[in-house]
Amino acid sequence: MKLQRRNYIVHKKFQFRMLGLLLILVFAATLFTTLINHYFFLSSIVHFIEQHGRPPTGSELIIASTKPLLIILPVAFIVLGIVCIFVSHRIAGPLYRLKMFMEKVENGDYTVNLRFRKGDAIHDVADSFNRMVDGIKQNFDQENKT
Repeated sequence: MKLQRRNYIVHKKFQFRMLGLLLILVFAATLFTTLINHYFFLSSIVHFIEQHGRPPTGSELIIASTKPLLIILPVAFIVLGIVCIFVSHRIAGPLYRLKMFMEKVENGDYTVNLRFRKGDAIHDVADSFNRMVDGIKQNFDQENKT
C-alpha cells in the first residue's frame, strides 16, 4: 500500500523557521553576489578604459563581465555550502542522536534520556521519545510484577 501525504505542513513552527532561514539565505546570497559582481564589473570597465583610452566594445565587454564571475561564483558556492552544512547539522545532528538512542532502547536500555543542544531543531521529538521510553519502561515493569 502506497502512503500519500496530503498535509505538507506538519510542523508549522519548524517548517516556517526553516523556510524563513532558506529565504534569508537565498536573498543574502543573491544580494551579495549581485553587489560584488557589479563592483568587479564596473571596476573592470574602468580598468579597461584606463588601459585603452576608450570604452570596451561588445566582445571586450563580455570578456570583462565574465572575469568577475570566475571569482564570485566559486566563493559564493563555497560560502553557501558551508552555511548549508551548519544549518543542516541542526537537523541531522538531532536525528543521528535520536537514532543512537533508539538503538539503545532496542538493546534493552530504558534509562536513556534524550536531550538536544540548545540551538538544535526538533526538541519536541526528544520530549516525545522520552515519554515513549518511560511508557515502555512502565509497561515492562508492570508485566514483570504480574
